[in-house]
Amino acid sequence: MKKEKKTKIVHLQLPLDVRLLFISDIHGDIALFKEALLKANFSSKDYLFVIGDMIEKGDFLDNQAMLDYVIELSKKDNVFFLAGNCDEILRFILPPLDKERFLYYALTLKNSIINDLAYTMQYSLSETMDIMNFVEKIKIKYPQYFTFVEKLPDVIFINEDLVLVHGGIKDISRIPPTAIEVLKYDNFLEESPIQPRLMIVGHNPTRNYCKKIASVNPIFDWQKKILSIDGGNNVVKGGQLNVVLMDNLKNKNVSFLSFDHYPKYEMLEDVHPRQSYEQCSLNFGKSEIRVLQKDLDFYLVQPKGTEDQLWVHEDFIYRSKDALYCTEGVNTFLNLKKGDMISVIKRAKPYSLVKCNGQIGLLKSEYIHDTQV
Repeated sequence: MKKEKKTKIVHLQLPLDVRLLFISDIHGDIALFKEALLKANFSSKDYLFVIGDMIEKGDFLDNQAMLDYVIELSKKDNVFFLAGNCDEILRFILPPLDKERFLYYALTLKNSIINDLAYTMQYSLSETMDIMNFVEKIKIKYPQYFTFVEKLPDVIFINEDLVLVHGGIKDISRIPPTAIEVLKYDNFLEESPIQPRLMIVGHNPTRNYCKKIASVNPIFDWQKKILSIDGGNNVVKGGQLNVVLMDNLKNKNVSFLSFDHYPKYEMLEDVHPRQSYEQCSLNFGKSEIRVLQKDLDFYLVQPKGTEDQLWVHEDFIYRSKDALYCTEGVNTFLNLKKGDMISVIKRAKPYSLVKCNGQIGLLKSEYIHDTQV
């Protein structure tokens, strides 16, 4: 298999009066994907587009289950799947082209299709394993996996009016010839110029575009004509699976539904905290910090090179060599009303990390009552 897969482009002509559903970055969460289709009332009258990253990062055996499910679903005339950079593990990691990278996925990341397949075939993963023997056994036992991913398009044009791509394309008149350039584009929404046609992308969790108040809702940037829909499911703390619904291709009216696995609680009272400081949020990733103070389960930290101060749960802080890092941090205390539904991401003392209507922030734990919805 060649590492440089050529960009595969598909042009579709669809009726103007049908409803369209767009989902991206499911990351092996087959249960949430099925729930989303059910609650969105997906039917044979609709068209479904999954814009990449169907697998990787899912719970044990869920990546393989998801792959089996989407292969079956792809047989329907109204369902279309696009490639994502994580789906390309079946091209770039499993051949394998790089032993060190293969072992990183298998032994360090672990939440990979590699682990699922090894367990299913009762194959032991180790640094001394015969990788090529393992891969050959997979190719013999599961040729349909490689065939499915090999056929996935990288770009879909719908009626020459919509453009679907996992990462992004700066200039659709000059689409990059190699697929990885359109599948992995980390800051596309910020860097892209105004698009000539409405472009729908995934790949980068929308939280990463939120500098102040963290949110995992889709971003509808009508000025740039870009819809960024990756809710960070199975990736960021508080992530969710977003389903964007387009009424039809005539008016292009859009709405969305979101789904997550976090426990839900109903607010029994209004909470309006005072916030006299500049609000900020850490992007998903690795941020070096210094600790300013501790309050029970939380640390007040300052990201390196900034004057920002954020509360971070101790579970999200780790040491690497001689420095401290964290993967999650906010300083917004959410304004909530009686009757609001919240998802509790991390329940602790004196605060909890919660989400309401896609916004992630802090709440004093005393306001979370024991009756779970």
